Amino acid sequence: MRWIDRGPEPDGVAGYAQQFTQGWVDYFQNRVGERPTDHYWGEFRSALGSWSNNICWYCERQCDGEGELDPTVDNFRPRSRFPELVYAWSNWIFSCYRCNYAKLDKWPETGYVDPCAEDPSERPEQYFDYNVVTGEIIPREGLSETARRKALNTIDDLDLNNLGLLEARLERTKEFYELLQKTPASERQAVIDQHVDRPVEHAGVIRMFVENLRRDGVI
Repeated sequence: MRWIDRGPEPDGVAGYAQQFTQGWVDYFQNRVGERPTDHYWGEFRSALGSWSNNICWYCERQCDGEGELDPTVDNFRPRSRFPELVYAWSNWIFSCYRCNYAKLDKWPETGYVDPCAEDPSERPEQYFDYNVVTGEIIPREGLSETARRKALNTIDDLDLNNLGLLEARLERTKEFYELLQKTPASERQAVIDQHVDRPVEHAGVIRMFVENLRRDGVI
């Protein structure tokens, strides 16, 4: 996971919020009426995905297929717990179906790590590290107990260390390392920047992988 700037709110969001938010609030908070059936946040899926080249903001895989890689819009703070945010642009996450389904309406006491956190101290880079041997996303060292629990909840509830993701990360970092070894030392930073700063699959993992290489004195 890496930080994503979701960009400015598109036209139309405020209108939907004004028209439909109260129905969700009435149902979940006031226990009035029937469960709303509107899901107009889906109309903004392409706008969200454009900020990451259609890469899931949670697992960093390309959402270009059907099934678990079908692109969706996740309400980061779930509708059942935070119905007032159901049409808040700041609460929408571009997500593959697998991550969205794994998360559903869970919301632990600590919340989750927000891939779009405005506060730099709350961004994914402050919470996660990468195990270069196993391919696992792990909490960074030195976190407070609350922050560590937040990182673990995010990893566990979104199933970010399932076997398929581990294999994909290990293959990606292997390819990147082989490329780095072939690159002259004077050009390595440019290669790193291309894989870390651009919206490509597992860019956040590559950033953490590079940090590990530097800590170990490999590069």
